[in-house]
Amino acid sequence: MTRSLAAVFAHPDDETFATGGTLAKYAEQGVRCSLYAATDGDAGRSSGIPVSSREELGRLRRAELIEACALLGVTAIDHGGHADGALAAADPELVIGQIVAFLRRERPQVVLTFGPEGAPTGHRDHRAINRFATSAVLLAGTTAFPDQIEAGLRPHRPDRLCLVTWPDPTPDEAPRQPGQPIQIRIPVEPWHQRKLDAYFAHRTQADHEAYFRREAMPPTEDYFVAVGTPAPKGATDLWDGMG
Repeated sequence: MTRSLAAVFAHPDDETFATGGTLAKYAEQGVRCSLYAATDGDAGRSSGIPVSSREELGRLRRAELIEACALLGVTAIDHGGHADGALAAADPELVIGQIVAFLRRERPQVVLTFGPEGAPTGHRDHRAINRFATSAVLLAGTTAFPDQIEAGLRPHRPDRLCLVTWPDPTPDEAPRQPGQPIQIRIPVEPWHQRKLDAYFAHRTQADHEAYFRREAMPPTEDYFVAVGTPAPKGATDLWDGMG
């Protein structure tokens, strides 16, 4: 059976910041990697690139996302089209339904998303996508959204939902909010250049380069298993313990 990995995030560039090394690693190994991006990031800054409207910025960031995903090896992208900065106010039935359809179509064994704390930044959209993604993972294998089933999308229950997390800061590092306990540590240094290239594809985010290099290029990308098969102690692979 071909392995399949899906990421569910709020904004273009979340996939690169949080899981770029993981996606590049598994794509190189032949794992099918896919992404659901809830918003087009149209409320963000453009790093000096002239844009005339939020709509134009959204179109630009969507194109950047496609370019970054091609570099990471992500072969399918679903764009949710929801309001950037206001994802928590979106209709849950609509957002969860989109993610359920995405999971039923892509049929991943493993799903990645942010934790309930919303990543180190605590962004409200990051917190919201955790709630939507968790609900979708739990519902995708049931008879929820019967219209999708009638249209040919069979129920599918992923084996594992993994939340992005990170180590506690050392005494000489700046404080950061705590994440979930680390249960899987994926070594990603061989894919750092691919991850950096994907970041540079997000040209409207160029102002964040120093932050990206400092915070988003660790030797491992770390995860907590929130739903599904528990990870064995010392796991270094998203499929560890799943047979």
